[in-house]
Amino acid sequence: MTNTSATFTHGWSIKEWKEYHKASTAEASYTTLLNLIASQTNNPDNPAWISLTSKKHFDKQWLILQAKADKESLPLYGVPVAVKDNIDSRGFNTTAACPSFAYQPDKDSKVVQLLRAAGAIIIGKTNLDQFATGLVGTRSPYGKTSSAFSESHVSGGSSAGSARVVADGIVPLALGTDTAGSGRVPAALNNVIGLKPTKGIFSCQGVVPACKSLDCVSIFALNLSDAEICFKILCQPDFENDEYSRAYPSNPLQKFKRNLTIAIPKELEWYGETENPKLFSSAIESLKQTGANIITIDFQPLLSLARCLYEGTWVAERYAATKAFLDTNPPIDTLDPTVLSIIKSATKFNATDAFEYEYKRQGILQKVKHLLANVDVLCVPTCPLNPTFEQVAAEPILINSRQGTWTNFVNLADMAAIAVPAGFRKDGLPNGITLIGKKYTDYALLDLANKYFKKKFPNFIRPYGIFSDGEVLTIDKLTGPDVDTATSIKLAVVGAHLKGLPLHWQLENVNATYLYTTKTSKSYKLYALPKTGPVLKPGLRRVMDKEGSQIQLEIYSVPKETFGEFMAMVPEPLGIGSVELESGEWVKSFICEEAGYQADGSVDITSYGSFKAYSKAIITEQENLEKPFNTVLIANRGEIAVRIIKSLKKLKVKAVSVYSDPDKYSQHVTNADVAVALHGSTATDTYLDMDKIIKAAHETNSDAIIPGYGFLSENADFADRCAKEGIVFIGPTGDTIRKLGLKHSAREVAANANVPLVPGSPLITDITEAKVTANRIGYPIMIKSTAGGGGIGLKRVDNESEIEEVFATVQHQGQSYFGDSGVFLEKFINNARHVEVQIIGDGLGAAISLGERDCSLQRRNQKIIEETPAPNLSVKTREALRKAAESLASHLHYRCAGTVEFIYDETEDKFYFLEVNTRLQVEHPVTEMVTGLDLVELMVLIAANKCGNLKDLNISISGASMEARLYAENPLRDFRPSPGLLTDVEFPTWARIDTWIEKGTVVSPEYDPTLAKIIVHGKDRAEALAKLNAALQETKVYGCITNIEYLKSIASSQMFNEVKISTNILNSYDFTLNALEIVTPGAHTSIQDYPGRNGYWRIGVPPSGPMDSYSFRLANRIVGNSPTAAAIEVTLLGPAIKFHFDTVIGLAGGSVSCTINDIAIKQYEPVQVHRGDVLNIGKLTTGCRVYLAIRGELDIPNYLGSKSTFTLGQFGGYNGRVFKPGDILFVKETTSKLTPTSIPSSIIPVISNNKKWLIGITCGPHGSPDIFTEESIQEFFDEEWKVHYNSNRFGVRLTGPKPKWARNDGGEGGLHPSNTHDYVYSVGAINFTGDEPVIITCDGPSLGGFVCQGVIPEAELWKIGQVKPGDTIKFAPISYNGARLLQETLDSAINSLQKSPSIKALSDLILPSFENPVLAQLNYKNEFCPKITYRQAGDRYILIEYGDNVMNFNLSYRVHCLINMVKENQTVGIVEMSQGVRSVLVEFDGYKITQDNLVATLLAYENEICFDSKWTIPSRIFKLPMAFEDSKTLGCVTRYQETIRSSAPWLPNNVDFIANVNDITRQDVYDMIYSASFMVLGLGDVFLGSPCAVPLDPRQRFLGSKYNPSRTYTERGVVGLGGMYMCIYAASSPGGYQLTGRTVPIWDKLSISNFGKEHPWMLSPFDRVQFYPVSEDELEILTEEAEAGKFIVEIEESVFDHGLYEEWLTQNEASIEAFRIRQEGERKEEFTQLIQNSNKDLSSSQANKIETSEDEFPDNVKLIYSEYSGRFWKPMVSAGDTITEGQGLIIIEAMKTEMIVAATVAGKVLKVFHENGDIVDSGDIVAAIECTA
Repeated sequence: MTNTSATFTHGWSIKEWKEYHKASTAEASYTTLLNLIASQTNNPDNPAWISLTSKKHFDKQWLILQAKADKESLPLYGVPVAVKDNIDSRGFNTTAACPSFAYQPDKDSKVVQLLRAAGAIIIGKTNLDQFATGLVGTRSPYGKTSSAFSESHVSGGSSAGSARVVADGIVPLALGTDTAGSGRVPAALNNVIGLKPTKGIFSCQGVVPACKSLDCVSIFALNLSDAEICFKILCQPDFENDEYSRAYPSNPLQKFKRNLTIAIPKELEWYGETENPKLFSSAIESLKQTGANIITIDFQPLLSLARCLYEGTWVAERYAATKAFLDTNPPIDTLDPTVLSIIKSATKFNATDAFEYEYKRQGILQKVKHLLANVDVLCVPTCPLNPTFEQVAAEPILINSRQGTWTNFVNLADMAAIAVPAGFRKDGLPNGITLIGKKYTDYALLDLANKYFKKKFPNFIRPYGIFSDGEVLTIDKLTGPDVDTATSIKLAVVGAHLKGLPLHWQLENVNATYLYTTKTSKSYKLYALPKTGPVLKPGLRRVMDKEGSQIQLEIYSVPKETFGEFMAMVPEPLGIGSVELESGEWVKSFICEEAGYQADGSVDITSYGSFKAYSKAIITEQENLEKPFNTVLIANRGEIAVRIIKSLKKLKVKAVSVYSDPDKYSQHVTNADVAVALHGSTATDTYLDMDKIIKAAHETNSDAIIPGYGFLSENADFADRCAKEGIVFIGPTGDTIRKLGLKHSAREVAANANVPLVPGSPLITDITEAKVTANRIGYPIMIKSTAGGGGIGLKRVDNESEIEEVFATVQHQGQSYFGDSGVFLEKFINNARHVEVQIIGDGLGAAISLGERDCSLQRRNQKIIEETPAPNLSVKTREALRKAAESLASHLHYRCAGTVEFIYDETEDKFYFLEVNTRLQVEHPVTEMVTGLDLVELMVLIAANKCGNLKDLNISISGASMEARLYAENPLRDFRPSPGLLTDVEFPTWARIDTWIEKGTVVSPEYDPTLAKIIVHGKDRAEALAKLNAALQETKVYGCITNIEYLKSIASSQMFNEVKISTNILNSYDFTLNALEIVTPGAHTSIQDYPGRNGYWRIGVPPSGPMDSYSFRLANRIVGNSPTAAAIEVTLLGPAIKFHFDTVIGLAGGSVSCTINDIAIKQYEPVQVHRGDVLNIGKLTTGCRVYLAIRGELDIPNYLGSKSTFTLGQFGGYNGRVFKPGDILFVKETTSKLTPTSIPSSIIPVISNNKKWLIGITCGPHGSPDIFTEESIQEFFDEEWKVHYNSNRFGVRLTGPKPKWARNDGGEGGLHPSNTHDYVYSVGAINFTGDEPVIITCDGPSLGGFVCQGVIPEAELWKIGQVKPGDTIKFAPISYNGARLLQETLDSAINSLQKSPSIKALSDLILPSFENPVLAQLNYKNEFCPKITYRQAGDRYILIEYGDNVMNFNLSYRVHCLINMVKENQTVGIVEMSQGVRSVLVEFDGYKITQDNLVATLLAYENEICFDSKWTIPSRIFKLPMAFEDSKTLGCVTRYQETIRSSAPWLPNNVDFIANVNDITRQDVYDMIYSASFMVLGLGDVFLGSPCAVPLDPRQRFLGSKYNPSRTYTERGVVGLGGMYMCIYAASSPGGYQLTGRTVPIWDKLSISNFGKEHPWMLSPFDRVQFYPVSEDELEILTEEAEAGKFIVEIEESVFDHGLYEEWLTQNEASIEAFRIRQEGERKEEFTQLIQNSNKDLSSSQANKIETSEDEFPDNVKLIYSEYSGRFWKPMVSAGDTITEGQGLIIIEAMKTEMIVAATVAGKVLKVFHENGDIVDSGDIVAAIECTA
């Protein structure tokens, strides 16, 4: 039996095991577990074990566990677990207790997989009744397991061994199975806990079935806590693998109610047993003490159900599970005769019997349902007997049957159960009870068991297993479902935060979890508070019991770290307090201040019982109201149109939008019910065109038009036109608009209404009258256009000498802008405030004021921030203002909303009439916030004559509100409009935001620059101002420059805080902007950060970041930034930058002349710059790049986790591009604790000044002898390589000796020996594209099909950032360890700013010879487990290649399995797994894991992967439109022919080439494209999720070749074929595939499409792509829609079934083979010869290099030199043209980037020296200009 003295761990719980591991070392833990295993023996010495883990298998488990990143946090870290031997566990045979049935499982069962993922170590497989048939534990040829308490008594079955090893304390957990009680009876007989879960919530995949429809995996544990931990781990749905799998409810019952009802059997049959009844009675008494109500019921329906299990047809399931095995006639001595007889009894049943018994079961279940209607829990004896082996042997069937009396019915009735100990009999044997609940009550049963234990075993002392005095204070502690109460606050919500109500999102925002719905105690009243905003608020009030009622609540768990954030959103008069629940529990809740529920307008809604019921009643009441109109057209755009739509939808009125061409995809268009195009771009052609608006109204049967503000809102003729057309104009009448629109007549109206006027004049027609009047009024005066508005036609005059000129100017402006030259004069009030009153009139003479607003903060008469109430007004003045406005409106019989504007002289406390705005004001939301009214709704109702009496509105002003206007304008450029594409938009979710913008919005220059209005409300001005400042801080808009910093400055100013404001205060407001301005941008200047955009290499998103990260990090250290902060990378020629604030800068990298205000500054030292300073960075003299760091944080949004610019993808950095003149870059305060410092000379990077570089590289991933000859590799290291002109951030091309290949071709990968199936490159890889090496740099492509001989390690890559065209490089081989040493040296130097004297130089680390890059290899086992090669791919990558160089879906699937395993294990040190066609690139962190350890871990993982041909995988099908050979596709080919290569087999037409080499027609190519289903095998070919995809049908895999050399430009969306592969170019990029057509964009930069909500890429490996034909015109429309996020990509969720695919291949085998033979025959030979001849001819077609001398031209001729290296693409001028300084002359292209060489002088072009395709080096003469004097 068990050697119990061999280890000290016996009886340990999970907690004790984990505590031991935490306090121990990994080595000590390993030894302890190994000793535990060694202490155990299996059968026959110990029949509890059938098998124990081998040391080899244990070592593999331990290695995989140690590789997990979060291992110590895993719930079962290092915990030994046993598994019943009918459950598959890889590394063990599965026997089901039958030796002849035994098999080696290929993979773990799902439950074992979950245990391992949780950190468990499987130490052995346990004994059972054969095929899990029995409850006695004696039916096994591996021996009979005894009870832990008696060698003569049975352990119970069928899970005998699992219960025993837990009882002995060998393991804290063991898995069993339970069909009829096998997870409970052994628990009772061994004094342990047996948890039988709800059927289907644990997966039975990998479990040898007994009765498949009833089987459950069960848990044996010593304590409840361990059982619950295991339950949480295993409770996972597995719909793909288990037909009976079910998902567990998200909010399961945690506890039964206090006075729950427990039913016990009315009659208990003990079969002569006398001791066990005593234990049961005692247990029931303990349950009573918990507060449970114990009742007795007749269990006969349940017992009848139980008998069905063995008497009925369910026994046939046992036969079905074993029939195939029994049909093989296994040795009879391996079969238990009792089990065999039970199984074979199934043969007497037929299909009819099966249905009859199912009918019988359903009938019984109906009775059971009725029986248990008022019962919460059943309690039964777990088993009636403690039988001996002798008794079982005498009556094996009878004893087994009796033991299942109270267990057999549970699964048939779909119930959950837990067996718990009940104590010990006099003979020292244990027994127990079972608590049974309805399905999904597992947590509640655990909780009840815990309460039972506390009563049954007081003082926290409870025997468990063989241990008699266990301390259970902690080990029986339960946590319940996964809501972590330790880190959260329970909150009761009562109002608008309830599910489905307007503020529920606030709970979602703070990650709150719904727990349950309940009620308060009877001590509460509920009120609806006066509405002061768009959301109705409740007030919960505690009262005396007799006065109150119960109010329904929802209970949530809010994380503590976000609770403060939630509280900040709670509006007054609400707060957070505590509320008493009906259970007596007190929890945090919303409470209301007394002032709230006593305020006028509060309504007692207690009778409704809940706020939701009241809200529903209000909605029902509103719905019953008659609609004011059926359809309303909104004659506007932007935020006001969006705002109006909201009100119309609330009124159930159909909203019609109109739109111009630029607004086609604007929010007001998409939000409307109907949208009508106005066809035009300018306001005049669209929103101001009355005819178009009226036509749109008629076409849509609109009853009314609402104009908003601006455009036609105050056009009297338009109002009249609407009336004439029978359309209601929602606004004043035309006559009213006329009277008030002309300022002089408005003054007359105001005077007649007794409204105070500023001293002024009527209309004045000549200057003489003007002078007289001005002298009478007294200077200063204002001259105003009577028709003016928006600040136009409004000028101040301070004395008579100015009046004549200003008078003429205002007359001219009035005529030009408004068609009316009339002007009048008014007295100018110094330091006046602008105060306006919101009015509403019914058009019949009734008018009311809705309060006043202060709009004094104006810039050039345009309002910036508005607020209500107007501050610092006396009560008398406030009332007088409102009455004056009401008087004027009543006098005019004003209709709808309007604003009466006044000038307020604070010194005199007087106000004067200014004008009336006969429309809705921009700032109307602040009035809505303090009144709770919807002004648009009121306007609509008034216009429809459905408003009722305005006096009944009962207006009250609550609190204060402020609004800030966010404009797209540049404060540094005199607030010039700043249009653009918005790449990121964030607004505070808790504030009111009236806007029309979102990510992806295009802000047009055609219209008003308003982006949004940011509106807040507070209990008073101070709170509103605080909220405004907070809201502005949270507002972020990127893609255009805004006035947000200006708004922040004003809102936080002392001037605004103290209300020292006037309409002219902003004219002299000095505001400093933390920004820098790009005066000239330099050659290629961009923003980068370190380490860049990591984690997306597998998608084809390069890291970007600095080319020279060493210098970059030092630059940041100079200014005291974090080394990872964003900074500016300058290439070759630097920018001029103007600073608008004081800061510190630092420069590091190549040598360059730098000045501030023409005074030279030093590199590697902090430099102070001041506001107004201009930094000039000149041309680099050594190196290629220099880095500029500015102290602070560049205000640039992260894109995919980084601020780095990737210009080809047009994302990151400054709007995804290099800098342009006029760009403004904002800088935020630094959070770094570092201080500015100089860099010691000892660690300054040494940049070559002689153009020669020594660079260390690691060998591989590819080498000799398989790909290169040894001679070739040696030559590679011996020779110097020259940097090619076509080198940049995408890659550095090298010229040198031609490699010598060890093979003739790339096999299936391609015709050239450099070819291979596409795989993922390492950053820094030296990639042989044919015979030419290219270094893959930080913006390079990730996926490709060329071999790589070496990889530049991370510590040497900075040098590649500094090499220039023409420099030479000598490579030196270094080891992985040498590379790591260099990296650690570099990092240490940057972090400490000193060089360690112990560090060796690169020259000391050079190897004497190159290395073999193969690190390890696994040999071929079968087609699903092929040869696997592990290749070194640099100091931070390993390339794993599967099988031979052939494309095979099984290989791709194996890669997928490995990636998933790494992900599930969160393997320590692995950064990213990037999938290729037959490979995976593993990126790792050398600081976290070594290369050797990683290889060992990966080898261990491979041994865990097992599958057969019938694998399946999710595979979405994308159906994309494609235009065949559209003009843009053909244009790419033409451009290549003009600039790269004039003749080639694939020119002039790629489709013709494909047809010719495959001996098919163009139509065949067309048909293939549109009929094929392309399977995606990798991403990033080339860049940004571009797929490498292959047709599923082998007959559609054509012969082909890539371009040689490749194209420098391919249009985005183009579809290409490269041999068997298809690619969609996700970005405008280089490429080599043969081009066939174009589709919609597959990279959604802004994540606004239906496929891009989670990430910007469309496709994933194993997705499928299918094309359907569209015309080019149709495609242009679809592309436009796609860019706006409006095109809906057709996506079909599907599964790729490889088994079915293989069946299809077999069915079509003959034609597939015929195609292969034909393709492999003469056609391939001809094709190969064609390409080889083409490559030989390539050298003769290379571009010309033009040589030019400076001596050829006279002195007055200025020669223009190229700053760039590349190919001449096209001239921008011709000889004889007259040009200006700075004008573009030619375009040079290098890897997609188009660089313009500009004229440095004005003059006449004498000559352009190059033609298309010519090679141009930096410094070459490109043009001659004759200078003009």
